[in-house]
Amino acid sequence: MSLVDLSEKDSLLKARDKVLQDKTGNSYVIYGYAEKGNSNKLIVEVEDESEDGGIQGMIDEFNSSSIQYGLATIKTDRGTKSLMIMWQGDGSPVLRKSACAHHQADITRLLNPTATYTARSELELDIDNIMEVFN
Repeated sequence: MSLVDLSEKDSLLKARDKVLQDKTGNSYVIYGYAEKGNSNKLIVEVEDESEDGGIQGMIDEFNSSSIQYGLATIKTDRGTKSLMIMWQGDGSPVLRKSACAHHQADITRLLNPTATYTARSELELDIDNIMEVFN
């Protein structure tokens, strides 16, 4: 089992904090692995603070051949919550999915979201299904 490389922790936390401090629900960040392939070094891939960002913007940015972790804030009836989606795209190699599944706990601790959701296909990226994690 290989460990996730969090050596870019400062930039990872800076991007996380921007999202967690956003009370509008418009910003998100997507983390991925450096140098596609077998690298375990987590990096910031996409940051967005636009009005049409938020969870839908984040979902639109997921790459079907990648393993990524998205973090967004969401307005709920009980206030603003944070959500991390672990995305394992259909086209990502099975062995890589298995290796990266072991990283989820460390990444969840780093990002400290209110809730987490794992998606392995575009069908699982339905916002109504995702929002069920807050019920």
